[in-house]
Amino acid sequence: MNTTFVHEGIEFDLTLTYADTTGVEWNWTGEQADGVPLMAQKEAPPGCDTPWKFTDLYWELGPLIAISSRPTVAQYRAAVDPDYAATAAAGYIETPAAFGARITPAVTPPPVLTAHHLNPSPMEQSGFRRFLNSIAGGNR
Repeated sequence: MNTTFVHEGIEFDLTLTYADTTGVEWNWTGEQADGVPLMAQKEAPPGCDTPWKFTDLYWELGPLIAISSRPTVAQYRAAVDPDYAATAAAGYIETPAAFGARITPAVTPPPVLTAHHLNPSPMEQSGFRRFLNSIAGGNR
């Protein structure tokens, strides 16, 4: 049985799940009506399980967007590290404890400030205290 369907010059793979513009997912039922594949909702609510002709679905709720299946763990590892088995065998896998120890920053005590770390008082910097004393009639 043919698992492709050509509609308006576009070839559709009927083994894939398709989403319509409202987000509803559709699968091919494996049946045809008048040479047109019948599509059914993937998770149809009660009363909405009647199959639609592919062409009607395309015109009413299209365009249809193919939904690819999620990659397996093996496919993901192959994409990230094509030679994952060799990487693991070479010892580049850390235990959770080793990873935690590596990323945890070392605890360092905060610095202790002494008097020489502090800026001098503004009163001493500008001679303001001397000015105040001159106004008050204090010692010069």
